Amino acid sequence: MARSYTQATIKELFGEASACAYPDCGEPLIFRDRGTATAVAEIAHIRSETPGGPRYDPSYGGNINGPDNLLLLCGKHHRPVDRHEQAYSIEELEAWKQAQRASAGSGTPVSDADIRSYRGLTAEERQSLMDIARRAQRLTASCRAAQEGIDAVRAAAEQTRYQRAVSFGPMFERDEEGNETRVGYDRLQLSRVEQDEWNAKSRAVWEAHQPPALQALGALQEEVAVLRMFAGSLAGVGEAVGSAAAGVLGAVGDGEALSAAAVDLSAAVSRLWQVANGEVDPP
Repeated sequence: MARSYTQATIKELFGEASACAYPDCGEPLIFRDRGTATAVAEIAHIRSETPGGPRYDPSYGGNINGPDNLLLLCGKHHRPVDRHEQAYSIEELEAWKQAQRASAGSGTPVSDADIRSYRGLTAEERQSLMDIARRAQRLTASCRAAQEGIDAVRAAAEQTRYQRAVSFGPMFERDEEGNETRVGYDRLQLSRVEQDEWNAKSRAVWEAHQPPALQALGALQEEVAVLRMFAGSLAGVGEAVGSAAAGVLGAVGDGEALSAAAVDLSAAVSRLWQVANGEVDPP
């Protein structure tokens, strides 16, 4: 089951602890090495949040994921406490909690990156991220469909130009000395009127695909704005997704640029997910 702890809960847990709660363990909550600090403590439930879990108590009226029902343990002691619930009663773990609080001193500072790694995603955040990914995919699909249509029009124009060149027969270019050199059909240009007609056909293709693409972009940017409201720490990477999405829309008409922009958007969505899950730090 996915767990979600609030930022305030995690800060309180570390603020009222300086080491693993297991008696006489003393294992620090932070691992320091090579100039870096990483929170390595594990969050343990005194009472399980799920029926059948260790020390599940249906009569408990407190916040099951609140600081009063949680304590920080090292990795060595967390698993035994949960696997052998009969050996570790609620009363004993509450005594550990009290002792951990009493010996906390000034507590343990914890970084924003570590808070993200413990928080997990709320149901609303997870749904928002899924919606952003879905709308990014819809935007990319609409833009690629438009590009395919534009490419088809351009191919038809090229075929018309080629057939015109073939009907004219071989073409030659004469230099200043009178020497003739055969040139390819690509030197033959369509008339301005004809080229304008093909350009109009390309615009018509884009106009047909533009509404769903704009709708997808608008919905994606709206979802990013909503995410920013209730998950401010994701604002930067969320905005990067919105910017990449606008880049996809702006690249329609240039197949290579569109492919590159689509890759950038996919990477931005993946980055947002990783930051939200605490897998990587925001840029």
